[in-house]
Amino acid sequence: MSWTTVARKDFHDARRSRVLWALSATFLALAMLVAGLYAFVPAITAEPRVSTMGLLGFLAAPVTLFVAVASVVACYKSVVGETESGSGKLLLSLPHTRRDVVLGKVVGRGLVLAVPVAVGLLSMLAVVFAGGVPFSPVEYAVFVVVTLFYVLAYVAVFVGVSAMTTTRAATISVLLLVVFEVAWDVVPLGAWFVASGFQVPSGFLAGNFGARPDWVTFLFQLPPSGAYQNAIGGFLSGSGSEPFFLTNWFSLIVLALWGLVSLAVGDARYRRADL
Repeated sequence: MSWTTVARKDFHDARRSRVLWALSATFLALAMLVAGLYAFVPAITAEPRVSTMGLLGFLAAPVTLFVAVASVVACYKSVVGETESGSGKLLLSLPHTRRDVVLGKVVGRGLVLAVPVAVGLLSMLAVVFAGGVPFSPVEYAVFVVVTLFYVLAYVAVFVGVSAMTTTRAATISVLLLVVFEVAWDVVPLGAWFVASGFQVPSGFLAGNFGARPDWVTFLFQLPPSGAYQNAIGGFLSGSGSEPFFLTNWFSLIVLALWGLVSLAVGDARYRRADL
């Protein structure tokens, strides 16, 4: 299984660079800051009592954005960079197929991001205990596992982008980041407006989310970040009687599909590319 060799080399190269250390320091500072604000500045939340679930819900939004941005930084040149530098030909002269390269890059870059995220989340426990926040090992473990799955999904998306293009990986990656994290809310609201006969539906402008159809809610949860936050919310608070496509488990399937489809397209394009 030569993809393991590619993954090992990719991770070791990143470990010797400043990227992993910068990401680790950034996420560690972010996790400690958010945990400190939650534990020691009660006015920053509207909760009468602190709790593990409250802390993790408070942490979900900054984690979502950090992973998305860090995935672009760590992955956009993962495959195309080998092609541009000429090392791709050397890599493929060894007993590696192009699919081995793509899969190895996903695993290697996934570890590059998983390490700082795991370190930050573990270090955050010091603030949790110092601030007297009630600790639930089960809720914490669920948050860590789902977050690492989200990391892997986003890494797969941007490694796939890097594999499917030769010169525009950075542009496409940044564009996807902006669409997913900044501009996506326009899509479900626009679709709702069109489906209502180009008339403003009830609750559209007033923020009455209970009035919007389930399919509009699903569109909000369709990007990787939306699927992650819905999964986290569902696992921590418990699933209700919502349709299956709004459940936390289905959101995990959506995350998996983002990664698998991106890799499939990237792998197909990379295998046909002229290096």
